[in-house]
Amino acid sequence: MRDGRLVHIDFGFMLTSAPGRGLKFENAPFKLTAEFIKVLGGNQTTLFKRFVDNMAKGFLALNHESAKIILLVQMVANS
Repeated sequence: MRDGRLVHIDFGFMLTSAPGRGLKFENAPFKLTAEFIKVLGGNQTTLFKRFVDNMAKGFLALNHESAKIILLVQMVANS
């Protein structure tokens, strides 16, 4: 996209299908690379602060729905 609004999240790695590793979860809770921080303009910018705020809101929403998420993961693991 030309306006820079495309972000790729690889849920496959988060949900155990990392190539060559079999059934394992990612060890890192979250990966924020220096390159991504650079894309946001550095860690002191308004854009970075907005990113942090949105991540916090997202994690709170995930926590609120955690029982449903756990059930879905269990269903996938047992299939």
